[in-house]
Amino acid sequence: MNHTPTILVLLLAFLAGCTQTYLPPAIANPAANLVVEGFINSGSDSTSFTLSRTVALAATPSVVLPEASAAVSVQGTDNSDYPLGNAGNGVYGAILPTLNPGISYRLFITTGGKDYASDYVPLVANPPIDSINWVRGDTGIWIYANTHDPTNTAQYFRWDYTETWEFHSSLPASLTYVGGNLVPNLPNTTDTCWQSDISPRIILASSTQLAQDVIYETPLTSIPLNSQQLTVRYSIFIRQYALTKAAFTWWQTLQNNTENIGSIFGVEPTTNPGNLHCLTDTSETVVGYVSAGTIRTQRIFIDNSQVLPWDYTSGCKETKIPEDSLQTMIDLGYLLVDQASLVPPYVFIAPKGCVDCTATGSNIRPSFW
Repeated sequence: MNHTPTILVLLLAFLAGCTQTYLPPAIANPAANLVVEGFINSGSDSTSFTLSRTVALAATPSVVLPEASAAVSVQGTDNSDYPLGNAGNGVYGAILPTLNPGISYRLFITTGGKDYASDYVPLVANPPIDSINWVRGDTGIWIYANTHDPTNTAQYFRWDYTETWEFHSSLPASLTYVGGNLVPNLPNTTDTCWQSDISPRIILASSTQLAQDVIYETPLTSIPLNSQQLTVRYSIFIRQYALTKAAFTWWQTLQNNTENIGSIFGVEPTTNPGNLHCLTDTSETVVGYVSAGTIRTQRIFIDNSQVLPWDYTSGCKETKIPEDSLQTMIDLGYLLVDQASLVPPYVFIAPKGCVDCTATGSNIRPSFW
Protein backbone atom coordinates (compact mmCIF):
# COMPACT_ATOMS: atom_id res chain seq x y z
CA MET A 1 0.00 0.00 0.00
CA ASN A 2 1.35 3.40 -0.94
CA HIS A 3 1.54 5.96 1.88
CA THR A 4 2.90 9.47 2.06
CA PRO A 5 6.48 9.04 3.33
CA THR A 6 6.42 9.36 7.12
CA ILE A 7 10.11 10.20 7.49
CA LEU A 8 10.08 13.06 4.98
CA VAL A 9 6.80 14.47 6.28
CA LEU A 10 8.12 14.45 9.84
CA LEU A 11 11.36 16.12 8.80
CA LEU A 12 9.48 18.81 6.86
CA ALA A 13 7.06 19.39 9.72
CA PHE A 14 10.01 19.79 12.10
CA LEU A 15 11.72 22.30 9.83
CA ALA A 16 8.49 24.24 9.23
CA GLY A 17 8.05 24.58 12.98
CA CYS A 18 11.38 26.35 13.49
CA THR A 19 11.04 30.04 14.39
CA GLN A 20 14.54 31.19 13.42
CA THR A 21 14.16 33.72 10.61
CA TYR A 22 17.75 33.70 9.34
CA LEU A 23 18.33 30.92 6.84
CA PRO A 24 21.97 30.11 6.06
CA PRO A 25 22.56 29.02 2.45
CA ALA A 26 22.87 25.36 3.46
CA ILE A 27 19.39 25.50 5.01
CA ALA A 28 17.68 27.75 2.49
CA ASN A 29 19.09 25.74 -0.43
CA PRO A 30 19.89 22.29 0.94
CA ALA A 31 21.25 19.38 -1.03
CA ALA A 32 18.47 17.15 -2.33
CA ASN A 33 19.30 14.22 -0.08
CA LEU A 34 17.78 10.84 -0.74
CA VAL A 35 15.07 9.80 1.74
CA VAL A 36 14.31 6.08 2.01
CA GLU A 37 11.29 4.65 3.81
CA GLY A 38 10.16 1.05 3.93
CA PHE A 39 10.69 -2.37 5.44
CA ILE A 40 12.10 -5.65 4.11
CA ASN A 41 9.14 -7.96 4.70
CA SER A 42 9.92 -11.64 5.12
CA GLY A 43 6.21 -12.45 5.38
CA SER A 44 3.65 -13.18 2.67
CA ASP A 45 2.83 -9.53 1.99
CA SER A 46 4.86 -7.32 -0.35
CA THR A 47 8.06 -5.49 0.45
CA SER A 48 7.67 -1.80 -0.40
CA PHE A 49 9.98 1.22 -0.26
CA THR A 50 9.28 4.86 -1.00
CA LEU A 51 12.15 7.02 -2.29
CA SER A 52 12.04 10.79 -2.25
CA ARG A 53 14.28 13.86 -1.92
CA THR A 54 14.57 16.45 0.81
CA VAL A 55 13.30 19.92 -0.07
CA ALA A 56 14.09 23.47 1.01
CA LEU A 57 12.92 24.79 4.36
CA ALA A 58 10.58 27.24 2.61
CA ALA A 59 8.61 24.37 1.09
CA THR A 60 5.32 23.43 2.70
CA PRO A 61 5.19 20.18 4.71
CA SER A 62 2.97 18.57 2.06
CA VAL A 63 5.67 18.82 -0.64
CA VAL A 64 7.17 15.45 -1.52
CA LEU A 65 9.64 14.98 -4.38
CA PRO A 66 9.48 11.31 -5.42
CA GLU A 67 12.57 9.58 -6.80
CA ALA A 68 10.91 8.18 -9.88
CA SER A 69 13.61 6.39 -11.90
CA ALA A 70 15.66 4.29 -9.50
CA ALA A 71 16.69 0.64 -9.67
CA VAL A 72 16.00 -0.98 -6.29
CA SER A 73 16.67 -4.47 -4.98
CA VAL A 74 16.95 -6.48 -1.77
CA GLN A 75 20.27 -8.31 -1.45
CA GLY A 76 21.32 -11.05 0.97
CA THR A 77 24.72 -11.94 2.40
CA ASP A 78 24.35 -15.21 0.46
CA ASN A 79 24.53 -13.15 -2.79
CA SER A 80 20.77 -13.42 -3.38
CA ASP A 81 19.26 -10.47 -5.23
CA TYR A 82 15.54 -9.62 -5.48
CA PRO A 83 14.61 -6.63 -7.70
CA LEU A 84 11.72 -4.41 -6.63
CA GLY A 85 9.40 -3.20 -9.37
CA ASN A 86 8.71 0.47 -10.02
CA ALA A 87 5.09 1.16 -9.02
CA GLY A 88 5.37 4.89 -9.82
CA ASN A 89 5.51 8.02 -7.69
CA GLY A 90 8.73 6.89 -6.01
CA VAL A 91 7.31 3.58 -4.78
CA TYR A 92 9.19 0.32 -5.42
CA GLY A 93 7.96 -3.09 -4.34
CA ALA A 94 7.57 -6.82 -4.89
CA ILE A 95 6.42 -9.96 -3.12
CA LEU A 96 9.68 -11.63 -2.14
CA PRO A 97 10.24 -15.37 -1.88
CA THR A 98 10.69 -16.80 1.60
CA LEU A 99 13.77 -15.16 3.08
CA ASN A 100 16.40 -17.11 5.01
CA PRO A 101 16.30 -16.19 8.73
CA GLY A 102 19.91 -17.31 9.05
CA ILE A 103 21.34 -14.52 6.89
CA SER A 104 21.12 -10.73 6.74
CA TYR A 105 19.71 -8.49 4.02
CA ARG A 106 20.18 -4.96 2.75
CA LEU A 107 18.51 -2.53 0.37
CA PHE A 108 20.52 -1.56 -2.73
CA ILE A 109 19.60 1.49 -4.85
CA THR A 110 20.99 2.93 -8.05
CA THR A 111 19.73 6.37 -9.02
CA GLY A 112 21.11 9.56 -10.49
CA GLY A 113 24.31 7.76 -11.49
CA LYS A 114 25.07 6.83 -7.86
CA ASP A 115 24.82 3.66 -5.78
CA TYR A 116 23.28 3.59 -2.32
CA ALA A 117 22.96 0.75 0.17
CA SER A 118 21.80 0.10 3.69
CA ASP A 119 23.77 -1.92 6.19
CA TYR A 120 22.96 -5.62 6.21
CA VAL A 121 20.29 -6.20 8.85
CA PRO A 122 18.90 -9.42 10.40
CA LEU A 123 15.34 -10.67 10.05
CA VAL A 124 13.82 -9.86 13.44
CA ALA A 125 11.16 -12.30 14.66
CA ASN A 126 7.90 -10.50 15.29
CA PRO A 127 5.26 -12.04 17.61
CA PRO A 128 1.59 -11.82 16.60
CA ILE A 129 -0.55 -8.92 17.74
CA ASP A 130 -2.50 -10.22 20.72
CA SER A 131 -5.32 -7.71 20.35
CA ILE A 132 -6.33 -4.19 19.43
CA ASN A 133 -8.73 -2.83 22.04
CA TRP A 134 -10.52 0.45 22.48
CA VAL A 135 -12.00 2.34 25.40
CA ARG A 136 -14.50 5.18 25.44
CA GLY A 137 -13.60 8.09 27.69
CA ASP A 138 -14.93 11.56 28.40
CA THR A 139 -13.12 13.03 25.38
CA GLY A 140 -13.61 10.23 22.85
CA ILE A 141 -12.30 6.80 21.92
CA TRP A 142 -8.77 5.58 22.70
CA ILE A 143 -7.28 2.67 20.73
CA TYR A 144 -4.48 0.45 22.08
CA ALA A 145 -2.17 -2.36 20.88
CA ASN A 146 -1.22 -5.44 22.87
CA THR A 147 1.43 -8.07 22.16
CA HIS A 148 3.87 -10.37 23.95
CA ASP A 149 6.80 -12.60 23.06
CA PRO A 150 7.17 -15.75 25.21
CA THR A 151 10.74 -16.20 23.90
CA ASN A 152 11.66 -12.76 25.30
CA THR A 153 13.63 -11.85 22.16
CA ALA A 154 11.48 -9.18 20.47
CA GLN A 155 11.76 -6.33 22.95
CA TYR A 156 11.52 -3.32 20.64
CA PHE A 157 8.38 -2.49 18.69
CA ARG A 158 6.96 0.09 16.32
CA TRP A 159 3.42 0.46 14.97
CA ASP A 160 1.72 2.44 12.24
CA TYR A 161 -1.82 2.35 10.93
CA THR A 162 -4.34 3.35 8.30
CA GLU A 163 -7.77 4.42 9.53
CA THR A 164 -10.86 4.47 7.31
CA TRP A 165 -14.36 5.64 8.10
CA GLU A 166 -17.73 5.76 6.37
CA PHE A 167 -19.69 9.00 6.44
CA HIS A 168 -22.80 10.38 4.79
CA SER A 169 -23.64 13.75 3.32
CA SER A 170 -25.09 16.06 5.95
CA LEU A 171 -27.81 17.16 3.51
CA PRO A 172 -28.46 14.42 0.93
CA ALA A 173 -29.96 15.84 -2.26
CA SER A 174 -33.28 14.47 -3.45
CA LEU A 175 -33.11 16.53 -6.66
CA THR A 176 -30.44 17.57 -9.13
CA TYR A 177 -30.34 20.31 -11.73
CA VAL A 178 -29.81 19.15 -15.32
CA GLY A 179 -30.20 21.33 -18.39
CA GLY A 180 -32.21 23.92 -16.48
CA ASN A 181 -34.61 21.30 -15.11
CA LEU A 182 -35.14 19.79 -11.66
CA VAL A 183 -34.91 15.99 -11.88
CA PRO A 184 -34.83 13.21 -9.22
CA ASN A 185 -31.30 12.56 -7.95
CA LEU A 186 -31.38 8.82 -8.56
CA PRO A 187 -29.23 7.02 -7.82
CA ASN A 188 -27.62 9.32 -5.29
CA THR A 189 -23.92 8.56 -5.73
CA THR A 190 -22.68 11.38 -3.52
CA ASP A 191 -24.45 10.51 -0.27
CA THR A 192 -22.17 7.74 1.09
CA CYS A 193 -18.38 8.04 1.13
CA TRP A 194 -15.24 6.76 2.82
CA GLN A 195 -12.18 8.66 3.94
CA SER A 196 -8.77 7.34 4.99
CA ASP A 197 -5.79 8.71 6.85
CA ILE A 198 -2.40 7.36 7.94
CA SER A 199 -0.71 7.58 11.32
CA PRO A 200 0.85 11.05 11.68
CA ARG A 201 3.31 10.19 14.45
CA ILE A 202 5.88 7.60 15.46
CA ILE A 203 4.53 4.94 17.85
CA LEU A 204 7.15 2.99 19.83
CA ALA A 205 7.27 0.73 22.87
CA SER A 206 9.91 -1.42 24.55
CA SER A 207 9.72 -4.16 27.17
CA THR A 208 13.39 -3.95 28.20
CA GLN A 209 12.47 -2.53 31.62
CA LEU A 210 9.91 -5.25 32.30
CA ALA A 211 10.29 -8.72 33.78
CA GLN A 212 8.48 -10.22 30.77
CA ASP A 213 8.32 -9.27 27.10
CA VAL A 214 4.75 -7.98 27.31
CA ILE A 215 3.42 -4.82 25.67
CA TYR A 216 0.09 -3.84 27.21
CA GLU A 217 -2.16 -1.10 25.87
CA THR A 218 0.31 0.99 23.91
CA PRO A 219 -1.73 4.05 22.80
CA LEU A 220 -2.12 4.13 19.03
CA THR A 221 -4.60 6.91 18.36
CA SER A 222 -7.79 8.53 19.57
CA ILE A 223 -11.08 9.54 17.97
CA PRO A 224 -12.41 12.85 19.33
CA LEU A 225 -15.85 12.70 20.91
CA ASN A 226 -18.72 13.38 18.47
CA SER A 227 -16.36 13.58 15.46
CA GLN A 228 -17.27 12.49 11.95
CA GLN A 229 -15.14 9.32 12.12
CA LEU A 230 -17.77 7.42 14.08
CA THR A 231 -21.01 8.75 12.64
CA VAL A 232 -21.48 5.42 10.78
CA ARG A 233 -18.57 2.98 10.94
CA TYR A 234 -14.83 3.20 11.57
CA SER A 235 -11.96 0.81 10.84
CA ILE A 236 -8.28 0.86 11.75
CA PHE A 237 -5.64 -1.38 10.15
CA ILE A 238 -2.60 -1.83 12.39
CA ARG A 239 0.91 -2.83 11.29
CA GLN A 240 3.37 -4.02 13.95
CA TYR A 241 7.14 -4.17 13.44
CA ALA A 242 9.73 -5.80 15.72
CA LEU A 243 13.02 -3.89 15.67
CA THR A 244 16.63 -4.28 16.64
CA LYS A 245 17.89 -2.06 19.43
CA ALA A 246 19.75 0.08 16.86
CA ALA A 247 16.61 0.55 14.75
CA PHE A 248 14.53 1.39 17.82
CA THR A 249 17.10 4.00 18.87
CA TRP A 250 16.98 5.58 15.39
CA TRP A 251 13.18 5.84 15.43
CA GLN A 252 13.30 7.15 18.99
CA THR A 253 15.73 9.87 17.96
CA LEU A 254 13.54 10.80 14.99
CA GLN A 255 10.56 10.92 17.33
CA ASN A 256 12.41 13.24 19.71
CA ASN A 257 13.61 15.47 16.86
CA THR A 258 10.15 15.89 15.38
CA GLU A 259 7.66 15.55 18.23
CA ASN A 260 9.29 16.22 21.58
CA ILE A 261 10.86 19.65 21.03
CA GLY A 262 9.59 23.21 21.14
CA SER A 263 9.56 23.98 24.86
CA ILE A 264 12.19 24.77 27.48
CA PHE A 265 11.73 21.23 28.75
CA GLY A 266 11.94 19.65 25.27
CA VAL A 267 14.87 17.60 24.06
CA GLU A 268 17.67 19.08 21.97
CA PRO A 269 17.64 18.10 18.27
CA THR A 270 20.39 15.60 17.47
CA THR A 271 21.88 14.12 14.32
CA ASN A 272 20.28 10.89 13.16
CA PRO A 273 22.30 9.36 10.31
CA GLY A 274 20.50 6.02 9.97
CA ASN A 275 21.97 2.93 8.30
CA LEU A 276 21.90 4.03 4.65
CA HIS A 277 24.95 5.25 2.77
CA CYS A 278 25.94 6.59 -0.62
CA LEU A 279 28.61 4.19 -1.89
CA THR A 280 29.62 6.51 -4.71
CA ASP A 281 30.09 9.60 -2.51
CA THR A 282 30.66 8.78 1.15
CA SER A 283 30.19 12.44 2.13
CA GLU A 284 26.57 12.44 0.95
CA THR A 285 23.89 12.05 3.64
CA VAL A 286 21.07 9.56 3.13
CA VAL A 287 17.97 9.76 5.37
CA GLY A 288 16.24 6.62 6.62
CA TYR A 289 16.65 3.31 8.37
CA VAL A 290 16.11 -0.10 6.80
CA SER A 291 14.89 -2.97 8.98
CA ALA A 292 13.76 -6.49 8.12
CA GLY A 293 11.39 -9.09 9.48
CA THR A 294 7.73 -10.05 9.45
CA ILE A 295 5.02 -7.39 9.55
CA ARG A 296 2.10 -8.38 11.77
CA THR A 297 -1.28 -6.84 10.97
CA GLN A 298 -4.76 -6.65 12.43
CA ARG A 299 -7.93 -4.77 11.51
CA ILE A 300 -10.80 -3.87 13.79
CA PHE A 301 -14.13 -2.15 13.16
CA ILE A 302 -16.11 0.10 15.49
CA ASP A 303 -19.76 0.83 14.69
CA ASN A 304 -21.66 3.92 15.71
CA SER A 305 -24.12 1.75 17.66
CA GLN A 306 -21.24 0.71 19.97
CA VAL A 307 -20.43 4.27 21.09
CA LEU A 308 -23.84 5.92 21.48
CA PRO A 309 -24.58 8.66 22.30
CA TRP A 310 -22.44 10.21 19.55
CA ASP A 311 -23.71 13.66 18.60
CA TYR A 312 -21.89 14.78 15.49
CA THR A 313 -22.86 18.22 14.20
CA SER A 314 -21.67 19.29 10.77
CA GLY A 315 -22.92 22.87 10.96
CA CYS A 316 -24.54 22.52 7.54
CA LYS A 317 -27.70 24.51 6.86
CA GLU A 318 -30.04 24.85 3.90
CA THR A 319 -30.72 28.19 2.28
CA LYS A 320 -34.01 28.94 0.52
CA ILE A 321 -33.66 30.82 -2.78
CA PRO A 322 -35.84 31.51 -5.87
CA GLU A 323 -35.47 28.78 -8.44
CA ASP A 324 -34.40 31.28 -11.11
CA SER A 325 -31.31 32.05 -8.96
CA LEU A 326 -30.25 28.41 -8.77
CA GLN A 327 -27.74 28.42 -11.66
CA THR A 328 -26.04 31.50 -10.28
CA MET A 329 -25.64 29.86 -6.86
CA ILE A 330 -24.38 26.62 -8.43
CA ASP A 331 -21.74 28.66 -10.24
CA LEU A 332 -20.72 30.02 -6.82
CA GLY A 333 -20.18 26.50 -5.45
CA TYR A 334 -23.55 25.63 -3.95
CA LEU A 335 -25.60 22.53 -4.74
CA LEU A 336 -29.31 21.86 -4.95
CA VAL A 337 -30.75 19.98 -1.98
CA ASP A 338 -34.52 19.87 -2.47
CA GLN A 339 -37.56 21.73 -3.69
CA ALA A 340 -38.95 24.25 -1.22
CA SER A 341 -42.27 25.08 -2.88
CA LEU A 342 -43.87 25.07 -6.31
CA VAL A 343 -45.68 28.42 -6.07
CA PRO A 344 -43.71 30.56 -6.14
CA PRO A 345 -40.83 28.29 -7.30
CA TYR A 346 -38.26 28.15 -4.50
CA VAL A 347 -35.52 25.59 -3.83
CA PHE A 348 -33.15 24.71 -0.99
CA ILE A 349 -29.39 24.86 -1.59
CA ALA A 350 -26.30 24.26 0.56
CA PRO A 351 -22.49 24.38 0.20
CA LYS A 352 -21.06 21.55 -1.87
CA GLY A 353 -19.33 19.91 1.09
CA CYS A 354 -22.69 19.51 2.83
CA VAL A 355 -24.38 17.80 -0.13
CA ASP A 356 -21.62 15.99 -2.03
CA CYS A 357 -19.53 13.69 0.19
CA THR A 358 -16.94 13.26 -2.58
CA ALA A 359 -15.78 16.80 -1.78
CA THR A 360 -13.79 15.25 1.10
CA GLY A 361 -13.96 11.49 0.51
CA SER A 362 -14.42 8.75 -2.06
CA ASN A 363 -17.71 7.09 -2.97
CA ILE A 364 -15.87 3.90 -3.95
CA ARG A 365 -16.53 1.29 -1.28
CA PRO A 366 -13.27 -0.20 0.09
CA SER A 367 -12.79 -3.89 -0.67
CA PHE A 368 -12.55 -4.75 3.05
CA TRP A 369 -15.75 -2.93 4.02
